Amino acid sequence: MVICFDAGNTDLVAGIFCDDKIVNTLRIPYKKEQSADEYRQIIEAHLQNSGIDITAVEGCLLCCVAQGTAVQLACAMEMLFGTSPVIFRNDETCRLNILTENPYEVGTDIIAGCMAAKAQFPMPCVVIDMGTATTLTAMDKDANVLGVSILTGVFTSMWALKERTGLPFEENIEAEPKAIGTNTQKSIDSGIILGSAYAVDGLIQSFEEEIGQGECTIVATGGISQFIVPHCRTNIIVDNNLLIEGLYCYYKNSIIK
Repeated sequence: MVICFDAGNTDLVAGIFCDDKIVNTLRIPYKKEQSADEYRQIIEAHLQNSGIDITAVEGCLLCCVAQGTAVQLACAMEMLFGTSPVIFRNDETCRLNILTENPYEVGTDIIAGCMAAKAQFPMPCVVIDMGTATTLTAMDKDANVLGVSILTGVFTSMWALKERTGLPFEENIEAEPKAIGTNTQKSIDSGIILGSAYAVDGLIQSFEEEIGQGECTIVATGGISQFIVPHCRTNIIVDNNLLIEGLYCYYKNSIIK
């Protein structure tokens, strides 16, 4: 058994793999800047509550974008599993050719999604990740990473609108919006949800034109994607495990290189 951890700012997502297949995922809430032992207790409790045999864990990986927590989380995993985690980095282990001006500034979450897309989907491909920001990443027919477009995430847009306007509305992404809103809530649903979907549609069209290799496979991940993609007019595959699968690709690369 191998466990891959993706540490964000509020949640630690764990993907459990057996025989190269993902068998379970967990979302573990945590706070930044806690001690290694506190992290160990949190992780251990969630794994045990999910019926996961900790003694069966043969290896683990940590991808951490939350500053100030990586070292303590790594220590917690070593304490819990008796082995140091593989640390996900933007390096040669990714086995991706990144053709941006500065390949090392491309985020590890973007890299992980591209690694999984390369392994699972036909190229050329556009990889979309909908989180705090929405990112679209272009990959050509040879799985080279050409570049990225970054736009404001759905909830980030809602929070900014609420803070700057004071409008009373619910942060709702499950609505079935119409383009013409007939009250404040419906108007915001339309602008945020449909606006996000149509922005993605427009960027995909521009990506395909700029890649210049015909129709691309479009794959989206991130918890919000399942609510936004149905409103897109483009054919988009939703794969909620894409980043975790990419982390496992990195783990496999690291132990056989």
